[in-house]
Amino acid sequence: MPEDTRYGFPLEAWEAAKAQANALLEQVARDRGTITYAEICREVEPIELKPFSWAIMGFLNEICTEADAAHGIMLASLVVRADTRMPGDGYFRNAARLGRDVSDPEAYWRSEVERIYDVFSPGR
Repeated sequence: MPEDTRYGFPLEAWEAAKAQANALLEQVARDRGTITYAEICREVEPIELKPFSWAIMGFLNEICTEADAAHGIMLASLVVRADTRMPGDGYFRNAARLGRDVSDPEAYWRSEVERIYDVFSPGR
């Protein structure tokens, strides 16, 4: 795949989509909520993401990796499956790759969500 694309999308559009997704996720965090994979795919306009694609997993992994480096949080923790209301398996694999202890996935995820809410709480 050419270096100026991500999952077949032009790099410029990919980066614009990440900026839009980050802003959306920060608002979701301020509202102390979550968003489904389908909802974030509908909301992000510069590229056409699909909920069950490799592209969405790579997209959210990049968001998590960049937020981890900048703020010590995995911002895309707020993206959940509609049926389980928790992230999918790829999220937990990425969390482990970033050094998180995911031996109890639900407990890890719940604590990470609270950390994100704290970072983006009003007044901080």
